[in-house]
Amino acid sequence: MYKKLLLQQLLLLLTLGFLLGGCTKDDDYFREPPIVDPVEEAGPYSNGFFIITEGSYGQTAGTVNFYAYGADTIVTRAYEKANPGKITANASLASTLQFATLYNQKLYLASKMNGPIIRLDASTLKEEARYNQESSNWRGLIGVKEDQGLVSAADGVYSINLNTLGVQYKLTSVSAVNTGDMLKEGNYVYLLQSNGAKIIDAANYSFVKGFTNINRGFARTPNGKVWASTGTRLISIDKNLDTTGITLPVSIGSFGLDAPTRLTASTKEDAVFYHSGAAIYKYVEGNAASLNQPFITISESPFMVYGAVRYDRNKDYLVVNGIKGYGGLAGANFLLIYNASTGALVKKITYGNDGSVVDFNHIYFPELAVFY
Repeated sequence: MYKKLLLQQLLLLLTLGFLLGGCTKDDDYFREPPIVDPVEEAGPYSNGFFIITEGSYGQTAGTVNFYAYGADTIVTRAYEKANPGKITANASLASTLQFATLYNQKLYLASKMNGPIIRLDASTLKEEARYNQESSNWRGLIGVKEDQGLVSAADGVYSINLNTLGVQYKLTSVSAVNTGDMLKEGNYVYLLQSNGAKIIDAANYSFVKGFTNINRGFARTPNGKVWASTGTRLISIDKNLDTTGITLPVSIGSFGLDAPTRLTASTKEDAVFYHSGAAIYKYVEGNAASLNQPFITISESPFMVYGAVRYDRNKDYLVVNGIKGYGGLAGANFLLIYNASTGALVKKITYGNDGSVVDFNHIYFPELAVFY
């Protein structure tokens, strides 16, 4: 009996030794899986936010810069680094990159004045598709369905296929006039046009409601309200499309429908932000006193906010892009990051040059931050 048991153990050891000895460097059965850095696997532009720049008319094309969270510098011209030989403008550099949005991990760029619409893989910034139209004047783009979106233009709103970037048809439910900012919330799409704000059904694009006095917009707060403005009043639109307004101590400025809206909203609290000059105001819904003084006063001088202040929901930040001024001063660029709950300055980065000379290699006109 003992001999039989010993024989069985010996056979088991021989079998195991045969199996182990037969493994080669190509066998993965006994090998531990490799450790992969999730950020590296996702792509070099996954952990931070994008800064969309206009470029300098007739001199340089707009581009995409990138800020990695925690860094002390900006990756400039990241788009060109990822796409050697390509530019975001037309050949004459007469088009200006004004807008970008992230949708389903894709970064969409839209240029005015005969510029292209471009789709990039957000994590690598590799260009995937481009749409050129001989005569165009794009304003903005939003995703509405999985493979369909809307693009606004100087002559109305168009349906666009997000896979091919082919512009399909013009919406007839709203005016064929200059159209800028757009926002999808729930079952509705909000549009800002030169003759007021329009609300359309997100399913079939039929007209739902209009507001002739609203000329700035849009932002949404966690309670589902969409915010817009007449310039002197801040307007909230609830889920029933009813409105409530509050008078502003300092008006909200505008550079027109071809520039990003100056409104942005928190995702942490029901609060809306806007800027006027070096002052950033924060309205906490229901608290009129929150508008009595600026929430943040930018202390840099000389300094001008360029484009629009934006809220970063990933970090509860307010992100401000700025320059020292026009001309040579435009080469001195700023990125200021504030805590959106306290107003404390978190990070200040300067890049480009000191503004003493006109150097188009460092003139970006950084106007819009875009976040995952």
